[in-house]
Formats: sequence, structure tokens, C-alpha cells
Amino acid sequence: MKTKLLTIVLISVLFGFFSCAKKTENKEIQLNLKISPQPLTDFLYANIDYEFKTGANFKKFAKDYTVFVHFWRTASKEILLQDDHQPVKKTSLWTAKDTIRYSRVVFIPQFLNEFDIDFEGYEEIKISVGLYNSDPASKEEPILLWEKKINFQPASINAPEIIYDEGWNEQETNLKSDNVFERSWRWTTQKSVCIIENPKKPSILIIKGSVDKAAIPSQKVIFKINDAVLDEFTPESSKFSKEYSITPGQMGGNDEFTLTIETDKAFVPARINPANRDNRELGVAIFLLYFREK
Repeated sequence: MKTKLLTIVLISVLFGFFSCAKKTENKEIQLNLKISPQPLTDFLYANIDYEFKTGANFKKFAKDYTVFVHFWRTASKEILLQDDHQPVKKTSLWTAKDTIRYSRVVFIPQFLNEFDIDFEGYEEIKISVGLYNSDPASKEEPILLWEKKINFQPASINAPEIIYDEGWNEQETNLKSDNVFERSWRWTTQKSVCIIENPKKPSILIIKGSVDKAAIPSQKVIFKINDAVLDEFTPESSKFSKEYSITPGQMGGNDEFTLTIETDKAFVPARINPANRDNRELGVAIFLLYFREK
């Protein structure tokens, strides 16, 4: 518990450091950054392409720096997400006239409330990228390389609508979870169906979920699209994450298609433990159901 508390305090200190500390610039490093797809929304897997270019007069770094990538909500001055990481080539190995390219994927959580009376249809987010010395004892100022304010729109403008139809239990939440994907979830029953708007274009489907191995040690999970089996598997551990490329042919020619999540066995907690009053039929806990055009 002390370790976890210390980590939280350290993160808070770093957030304050990056938001308040003076940032220097290094004119011998140029960062070209591209974020896609466009427009940017919440509830989105976004790809970030990085291209660092050093100038002819670049002076070699004596140490390795960490890349900081921070998304700030400008109105509330809260950090929305961060993706601090090591570049594919250590900064101590960078040389003059060098080019370092790579890509990373970040997940932008759902944070916009379209039903808020004060919501104007978008929210301004400031994205800051640069280098910093991750040594806690260091007093070096971060090196700011790229900063831009971008308006983020609600996912509903681009994401196909997903309707939780038959067989679903009510949504549950734990906003204190450290894992952004596990702050809300829905339990299926033995067979649960979603109706999804058909974009009629190649799309990506990502499903993150969990099974209760204490209740059912070996449980098969089956995914179907329009009654055709997409995948069936027995999770090796309690949690699983699956990603699929879905073709227009799989979705069919109608304006909607169905996604069915089934299990070979479901359970009722109250029947396993008499002290438990939960009489729901439970199959799989679904943390994330993500469907977008590619």
C-alpha cells in the first residue's frame, strides 16, 4: 500500500512539474508529429507518428532522455492522458543530421459529456511533447519540442452506434480503478446480443473482457457476427483482449448487423455462495467494446 501511495504522489508531482515548470527549447531537434485518424474524438485508438530530426550543429546528449507525451484539458488544467516512453533509439546515440522515426498507439478515453448544457460540441486539448530526464534527483528543465491545441469532438460523430440489445446486465462502474479500461463493464448472460450500425467499410473490432475462473475454471467464449462464428476460445487467464479486422462482407448489406457474445457455461453467484445475494445469470464481463472504421 505504501508503494502504491508513493507512486501516486510521484505521478502527481510529475504532473505538477510538467504543467508549471519552465520548458526550454532545443532548436537543433525538430519533431514532426502526426496524429490520426482525423478528426480526433474521445473513445478512440489514435496512432501517433514521430519523426525526430537533428540539425548539423546538434550536440550529442551525455545521457538518455525520456519522451513525454501529455494531453491536457485546457479548461480544467487536468491531464487527460500521458504516453511517456523511450524512443526506439536511445537519445545518447543520436547524432547530427540524424532521423528517428516510429509510431505508437494511444487510447483516448471517453471524457466528453454531450448532454451537458454547457457543452459546445468540442473541448480544447493541449498536446505537449518533448524530452526530460527521468532521474527523480535531476533538476533539468524539460525540453519542449512540439505543442499544439486541438479540438476534440464526441466519438458519436464518427463511431458507429452500438445498441446493447438482449441478454445484457446493467452497466457497473469503479471510477477509482487505475486501469482506464476497467472503470466500467457489463456482464453478459449466456448469450448477449449487440446491434451495430453498419459502416459498410473495413473496420476494426476490439473486445476486452474477463471471465470468473473461480466460478467456472474452464469457460469457452464465442463471438459471432450475424450468426457466423468470428472466434471461439477458452481464456488462459481471467482477462482477455481480442482484436479483429471486420470486412464489409462479414457485416452484410443491411444498415445494421449483430454481434453476439456467448459462453458454453454461465453461472449465478447466489447458487455458488449462499451468502451472495446476486441472482443474475453471468457469462463474461465486457470492459471494452470498440468498433470503428479502419
